[in-house]
Amino acid sequence: MKRVYSIIVVLIAALSVTLPQSVDAAAPTKASAPAKSTVPAKKGTKAQPPSAVGQLLEAIRKRGTIVVGIAPQVPWVIRDPAGEWQGYEIDVARQLASDLGVELALVRVPFVQLTDALADGRVDIVSAGYSITPQRALVVDFSNPYATSEMQVVARADLARRDLSDLNRADVTLGARTGGTTETTARARFPQAKIMTFPTERALYEALKGGQLDGALAYVPRTSVAVAQSEGKLAVMPSARLPHTVEAFAIRKGEQPLLNFLNAWIAYWKADGWLDERRCYWFESLDWTTRFNHEAGATK
Repeated sequence: MKRVYSIIVVLIAALSVTLPQSVDAAAPTKASAPAKSTVPAKKGTKAQPPSAVGQLLEAIRKRGTIVVGIAPQVPWVIRDPAGEWQGYEIDVARQLASDLGVELALVRVPFVQLTDALADGRVDIVSAGYSITPQRALVVDFSNPYATSEMQVVARADLARRDLSDLNRADVTLGARTGGTTETTARARFPQAKIMTFPTERALYEALKGGQLDGALAYVPRTSVAVAQSEGKLAVMPSARLPHTVEAFAIRKGEQPLLNFLNAWIAYWKADGWLDERRCYWFESLDWTTRFNHEAGATK
């Protein structure tokens, strides 16, 4: 397993915008999820002129492209050695574009700007392991959820043997990703601790490994990776009192026809079993690691 974790930990890569090949699907058929894109990348996809409220679904089909906002996070969104975007959310986005009968444009957006990217037209939809929260629902519309994730605390090995409540002290420093549900949870559950936030996963885990943090809040399987690479210095704390989160598509408010389509799409592929199969592939199996090697490790 340590070899597998070593492969996973180097899979964070640099930005590019890629257009995976679309499949014109009159009736739903499974997109070839493991296959890489064969459509040349667009250089600098521009923000789309905002369509009239309630007309986005029609606008997407008319232009023949859906622009999807993504934010790298292993194994939700990663890049392979050939420079192609891969991951659970990429499989979801490819299948969605296939069923719409349009091409797919993937645009990397800083995590904290995902809602802004919807509002200003940089993207049509967010598919990035984006959790539903009441605060986010005030500014975007969420589809029905299609995935669930488990949050954990990775801490110094001596702290990990204690109760989570022992982290709620002024002499404890915890880390989380800026603007994410881990930051919200850290501030709510550990109000006495010092909370440091980081714009990327890589920066967060470098701070943890470097001793700047006593612990970090993050999601499985990335927490397991951190422990495996720590040479016994880190461990996962009991997580029974930390929340699970549900992820969904996010779109700008007022797009009911698109929201209806997304909810129907989720219902169809849940009943088919494909969403569960993709989730198992990326989060429970090791099969996907053969598509990557050490050359995939680039800084972000």
